Amino acid sequence: PRTRLSAEMVRDHALAVSGLLSEKMFGPPVMPSQPDGIWNVVYSGEKWTTSAGENQHRRALYTLVRRTTGYPSSLTFDQPTREVCVARRLRTNTPLQALVTLNDPAYVESAVALAARMRREGGEDLRKQITRGYELSCGSAPDKKSLTMLLDLHQRSLLRYEREPELAKKLAPTSADAALALVANTILNLDSALTK
Repeated sequence: PRTRLSAEMVRDHALAVSGLLSEKMFGPPVMPSQPDGIWNVVYSGEKWTTSAGENQHRRALYTLVRRTTGYPSSLTFDQPTREVCVARRLRTNTPLQALVTLNDPAYVESAVALAARMRREGGEDLRKQITRGYELSCGSAPDKKSLTMLLDLHQRSLLRYEREPELAKKLAPTSADAALALVANTILNLDSALTK
């Protein structure tokens, strides 16, 4: 049966297909990027300081976890809080999970990097770029309907970003890059990308 990737694997998958995943092994825990003000430790004044360099792209296995304050995006995907022993994880589907994978800085950064990889490996043809991103994320080529929808999304996004270049600059340097990054973000959020 198809099941959604585990909490740790959702982020690792996005980093892996985008080419950002660090292969560094062992060492102390790291603090990957996350939205400001989410991680608060009630019992001390500790702050979340995003790790530098490749450490912020290490596998979720190395992410700092405290018993009462886990990594927020992983908790959204049903990672246990470690306050009690858990024999089996329950998987839920909630709208909050989609909000995390669409907006969390780690996933947006992965989408921008995936778009660059799509452009690099797909050549000049937009269809090939989108097909390559889909293959990397979902493990198969897109069907005709999916490809048409993604091409349409790219076209509509490009038109909007050309009208509002400041909006595009929040995501990527150019309107074309921002439109492809939006398509990459959409691909990373497809059900076929988040399930095994």
